[in-house]
Amino acid sequence: MKKSDVLEPAHLVTDLQELKLPAVVEHWERLAAEAGRKRQSHAEYLADLAHLEVTQRRERRIQRRILEARFPILKTLDGFDFASQPTLDREAVLELFACRFLEEKSNVVLVGEIGTGKTHLAIALGVAACQREHRVYFTTAAELTNTLVEAKQLGRLSRKLEQLARFDVVILDELGYVPFDKVGADLLFSFITKGYERKSLVITTNLAFARWSEVFLDATAAAAVIDRIVHHATILKTEGESYRLKDAKRSARAKSKVASAAAASS
Repeated sequence: MKKSDVLEPAHLVTDLQELKLPAVVEHWERLAAEAGRKRQSHAEYLADLAHLEVTQRRERRIQRRILEARFPILKTLDGFDFASQPTLDREAVLELFACRFLEEKSNVVLVGEIGTGKTHLAIALGVAACQREHRVYFTTAAELTNTLVEAKQLGRLSRKLEQLARFDVVILDELGYVPFDKVGADLLFSFITKGYERKSLVITTNLAFARWSEVFLDATAAAAVIDRIVHHATILKTEGESYRLKDAKRSARAKSKVASAAAASS
């Protein structure tokens, strides 16, 4: 083979860029040097390059899923304090994080007082779903209702519902925190019932099911929504004092001790 027939590295990089292999472009020289030191075969070197490209592509897809989900903050199950929720069914929680409920198009309802970790669990569950490359959409009940009302006013309701239908799971946070008018309640009812057995819902609420008529302004509509949600659902209850209130009390006690110590030493 003539020297002129051998492709220079510049040609290699150009070709790799044309093939859209950014990880290979970035790391082929380093892996080539490692392959030389380890005396790897050409096939082993190529396998390492391919695995790196596949791994980084998956990581980028996961990051896109997380950004698309619009989480207000990232939370993980590792950061959840099970000790503050001794009555919570830990095994049921761990089972949910395997994300099989998404394949089954079943739902999750987290019921409890404000500040007991419902949103933390919901976000962490959404992040776990993203890591399995599911499409996730996070919203509050009030935000979603306002979005649907606005879409209806602009004649774009069908389009908005189609957009939401593309997600594997919608996380509906804070159901019951803000009252809706009749139009908003009806649109939320329509959204939930149309998604029945087509997608998963993760709902956090401070209201027991018996009080959902306060959200949907109609006992019959509330019963219909509850029937569809709980037909295939895991229901978890969080209890106890708000962790934010606990933190505030601990902070106040700590400041009081510091102030007392300072006064005693003066």
